[in-house]
Amino acid sequence: MSKLNIDILENTLRRIGNLLDILLIDRTTKKNIIWATDSYEKYGQGFLPELCITPNLVTGKYGLLIQPRASKSLEEQKKRTKDKAEVFTPLKIIDQINKETDMSGKNFMSDKNNWQEYVRELKLEITCGEAPFIASRYNPTAHTGKLIKLDSRVGFLDKKLKIVSKHCHKKGGWLFWAKVAFMASYGYEWQGDNVLLARENLLYTLIDYYKDKFKRSPDLRVQEEFAEIISWNIFQMDGLKYVVPMSCHHENKVIPGKLTLFGETPDTVEKYECEGCKYNRPNKHNGKYVKIMDWNKNKVIMFVELINNKLIEK
Repeated sequence: MSKLNIDILENTLRRIGNLLDILLIDRTTKKNIIWATDSYEKYGQGFLPELCITPNLVTGKYGLLIQPRASKSLEEQKKRTKDKAEVFTPLKIIDQINKETDMSGKNFMSDKNNWQEYVRELKLEITCGEAPFIASRYNPTAHTGKLIKLDSRVGFLDKKLKIVSKHCHKKGGWLFWAKVAFMASYGYEWQGDNVLLARENLLYTLIDYYKDKFKRSPDLRVQEEFAEIISWNIFQMDGLKYVVPMSCHHENKVIPGKLTLFGETPDTVEKYECEGCKYNRPNKHNGKYVKIMDWNKNKVIMFVELINNKLIEK
């Protein structure tokens, strides 16, 4: 099997402007996304789960380190399924679910009056892995190593871009509505390698559809603009706590001993657990709450605010 068909080589990205740097940014911490998995610890100190993924750790001699699931060994796939509950959905099921969640089943593909409504519709893939529900460049459960043809892709961003290509024939209009489509497509994931793969898949999805429409790749400036949107919309998060993975912490407070009539009492240590973790309270975690961009308001918000509003509505 050829891994090069579906794998995006980070060495290539590093040579093209700032693309790799942008795709590694964590917009919440203003640092890079973290590994958040022990799958790479054997490669050295810089690969510990709590450390940031830096360009030098995924390029050069490590250029083939991060691979799509379909390119990983069966042994590694089973290990990640067992340790991280990482399970990928077959393409046929992705297609069925995305069809079911489309807006009231309306045929926006052929409607010239309201297709923009579909492109603007906000969608989120939870625990997105490599983001197959958003952009299905390849079958995540197959081992063919082949890209899927554009007309057979079933991700919800794929559908938006097909509509854009159907109705927009000039570059300016196409890029405007493609940006709207990307801004309306979100996903979050725990493991850093998957976050990077998902972001790469979305960037190359842009390139695929642009090339299909205009017979050439978008220029670097355009790619970097879309990479910035992607780095906001595909974010690293603990989906149960709404914080950056592994950022909650427990604190120890030392209470000094006292001098009494009978001598000095020993110091005591009081443990303070993260209140959110201890009592399962979404608003009480002491970790870093994840920030996302509300593109409609051009405003940065905390993801947990969306959950709070949902709870209030209920």
